[in-house]
Amino acid sequence: MEKNILIVEDELSLQNILEVYFKKEGFTVIKASDGLKALEQFELYSIDIACVDVMIPHINGFEVVKSIRQKSDIPILMMTALSSEENQLKGYGLDIDDYVTKPFSPTILVAKVKSILKRYSDKQIKSIIQNHQLGLLEINFQSRVVAVENNEIELSKTEFDILAYFIKNKGIVIDRVTFLDEIWGMDVYVEDRIVDTFIKTLRKKLGPASKYIKTVFGVGYKFEVD
Repeated sequence: MEKNILIVEDELSLQNILEVYFKKEGFTVIKASDGLKALEQFELYSIDIACVDVMIPHINGFEVVKSIRQKSDIPILMMTALSSEENQLKGYGLDIDDYVTKPFSPTILVAKVKSILKRYSDKQIKSIIQNHQLGLLEINFQSRVVAVENNEIELSKTEFDILAYFIKNKGIVIDRVTFLDEIWGMDVYVEDRIVDTFIKTLRKKLGPASKYIKTVFGVGYKFEVD
């Protein structure tokens, strides 16, 4: 089945080149040249993945991603000439799946998008249907719903994936490199400290159930219900 890709890019020559490459690979391409149009297109179409430039008119790419993340956990890849670590961390802090610095090869971008979609699909296929109760925590892998003491909590896609990976490997010490590989993928470059940032946020949201995520100093983390 064809996938709908939203390309948000104000440089029309690049936008048109990407359209040609993605159409050649069987994608349906939805385009936007500014942030407002991007959000409008997102509401109009069923988008499977989005490639969003950072420096776009009206609403910048970070704000576009933030708005999309309030409604959807679709894969998002950011494109930008801003190569600083600060900007990359800002993007990953908004729960994007990858970050590509201009100039880049359209062929590589297409390969990254296909890889992300495959990984995303594999995770969905492997989801477990029934609810799992672990102490104060209840999780449904299919609906991606998490509750603590019967109170539903809202997790981002990456936060949920980290929690799910913890639960499926409970009692096992997991280092940061493993998290980067399993959650972000080997084809995505992410600073290892981003793992600590996401786990800190996850613990805060889990409240009393945060005690199940234990720090193993000098190694990583493990999930263990007392």
